[in-house]
Amino acid sequence: MRVWGRRGHDTNMGRNVRNQRRRVGSLIERHGLPRWMYANRTIRVGGVIRQWPPPPPVMPRVVRPVYRVWWAWLVLGSIVVVLASVTFVRASESAPNSHATTAGGVDGSPAPNSPIAGVQQGAGASISVPDGVAHGIPLGDYAGRSNDFGVAAFGLATGTMPAFASDYLDKTDGWVAMENAINVKTWSPTHYHLVLGVPILPGVGTLAAGATGAYNQYFTILGENLISDHEAGATLRLGWEFNGTWFPWSVASTTDASNFVAYWRQIVTTMRAVPGEKFKFLWNPNAASPTSYTPSQAYPGNAYVDFVGTDVYDNFWGKPFTPQAAWIHQLTQQWGLDWLSAFAVEHGKPIAIPEWSDEYRPDGHGLGDDPSFIDNMADWFVSNNVAFADVLSYDTSPSYRNNLLDGTFPKALARFEADFG
Repeated sequence: MRVWGRRGHDTNMGRNVRNQRRRVGSLIERHGLPRWMYANRTIRVGGVIRQWPPPPPVMPRVVRPVYRVWWAWLVLGSIVVVLASVTFVRASESAPNSHATTAGGVDGSPAPNSPIAGVQQGAGASISVPDGVAHGIPLGDYAGRSNDFGVAAFGLATGTMPAFASDYLDKTDGWVAMENAINVKTWSPTHYHLVLGVPILPGVGTLAAGATGAYNQYFTILGENLISDHEAGATLRLGWEFNGTWFPWSVASTTDASNFVAYWRQIVTTMRAVPGEKFKFLWNPNAASPTSYTPSQAYPGNAYVDFVGTDVYDNFWGKPFTPQAAWIHQLTQQWGLDWLSAFAVEHGKPIAIPEWSDEYRPDGHGLGDDPSFIDNMADWFVSNNVAFADVLSYDTSPSYRNNLLDGTFPKALARFEADFG
C-alpha cells in the first residue's frame, strides 16, 4: 500500500532512498571510493566551477620553541665544550717569556722563597719574572652580589679558572636579614667554594654585648640556613676589616679588641655546634688601617681561626707617589704583607687574601692601571704559598673602580692574564 506524506510526497520512496544511501555509505566505508573518484575533477556548483575532490585544508606549521629542539641543545653543548677547552688550554700554558716588575722586598730584592730569588737588584729596580708565575695559585672573584655569571665571565676573560667566589651577607638591615642569607642560594648549585663576609653587627648591637653571647641565637640560625643551602663548608669572614673605621664592628681600642676576641669565640663555638657544619673561619683585617693596638691583641686564638689574611688594594698616601714606593709600603705597614707572612708562620696558619685589586679612587690615592702591583702580588702569593686569593672585580661607583674588566685597567689586566693564566 503506498503511503502519501505531506505535500504529496511518497513516503515509501523516501524511505527507499535513505536505505540506498546507507548501503552506499557502508560500501564506501568498507571498500573506499573507486579510483576515478580521486582524480582531480571540476564540477559546477551554482554556476561556479569548483575542484573535486576539494583540496585538503592547509594546516598551519607548528613552530617548536628552540629549547625543545634536540639539535639546539647539541649546538649549545658544543659551544660550551669549545669554550671550556680554550679556557683549559690557556690555563695550562706557561710561556717562557719574562717581563719587568718592581722588586719584591723592602730593599728592592725578592723574598728568599720567591721564584725570582737570587737576582741582584737595587731598591725600586726592575727584575724579571716568568709569565705564569702564579698559575698554580687558587683564585676567586667578587663580581657583585649573587653574581655567579660575573665570576664565570671573569675566568673566561682572564684565561683563569676561579675555584672560589666571594659574597657578603646583609650588613645593615638587622639580624633577620643577615641570618636569612638569601643570596647564598645563588651559589648552592655552582662548583665555587663560597667565601662569605659575615657582618657580626648588622646595623644593630655592640661588641660588648656580643662578647657575652647575647647574639648567639642568630648565628645558630645562620649556620642552619647555610647548611640547608648546601654551604656547610663555606669559608666565613667574621667581621672582616675590623681594624678599619667604616663598619659597625670597628675595633678602635684595646677594649674593643678584647670584646672582639670574646665575641669571635662566641660565634665560632656556636656555629661549630650546628649539626652538619664544616665551616672554616678566616680572620682578616685591612692592610692600610693602622691601629693603636697590636694585631695580636685582636687575634681570637689558633683554636678559633682556620685562615689568616688581609685585604690589599693598590693605594698609597705617601711620597713619592710611585708604584715602587707604594709597594714597599704594602710590605712594611703595620698590617702589611711582611707582618702577615710572619704572623702566619708564627701561628701555623695558611694565608688567604679575600680581597685585592688595582684601584682608582676619587681622592687620587689609587695607583690606577698599575701592572707592577699585579706582578708583585703574584710573586708574593707564590713566595708565601697562599691558600687562595680572591680578586675584587667590581666598581663601587664610576669614580671608585676596581673592576679589571671595565676597560680602566688594560695594562693590569694583561699582566693578570700573563701571571695567573
